[in-house]
Order: sequence, then structure tokens, then C-alpha cells
Amino acid sequence: MNDDFDESILDDEKEFKKRFRRIERPAFIDKALKANKNRITIMLDPDVIEHFRSEAERFHIGYQTLINKTLRETMNAKTTDPIEKLLKDKKALKRLKTKLEAI
Repeated sequence: MNDDFDESILDDEKEFKKRFRRIERPAFIDKALKANKNRITIMLDPDVIEHFRSEAERFHIGYQTLINKTLRETMNAKTTDPIEKLLKDKKALKRLKTKLEAI
């Protein structure tokens, strides 16, 4: 198949539809998405969106998935004992050790 794209096909809708067709998601995927997720509309500051988009690109995941993950971590952090959270944070423990050794 030739890799060159003939832009003239964009002018003729019938030819375009003949060559390109929309691939639908299987019904079971739509059903699973609807069962586990709710669609909402939320207004966010542009810098917040840009932050999540750039982080998502860096980690090769969707930015909405990253926003959901961050919200979940925040939600779970409120129910978690702060001391337990600190004990699991190796960087914070190393900093604390350094400060204590300096005393």
C-alpha cells in the first residue's frame, strides 16, 4: 500500500467514507466504562490542565486518568493516618534523619 496521502479524497465525502470507516468500540467495553465511570463537566484553570497533560505525557497515560488518580490519592490520604503516610515516605525519613543527626 502506498504511504502517500491523496488530499483530494477529502473533497469527495463519498470516496472518503468508502476508504475510511469509523471503527466502533465493542459493546462490552462501553458497558464496562459506563458501569465504572460517570461523565461530568468540570471547569479547571488552564495551568492545571496543562500540568496534568504534561505529566500524563511523561508517564504515557491519559491526563484524565492522572487527574482521577490524584483525586483518589487525595481522598484516601484524608482517611489515612498522617504518621503512617510519613513512615512510608523514604525521602522524608532521610531528611528527618539528617536533621536529627545535626542536633
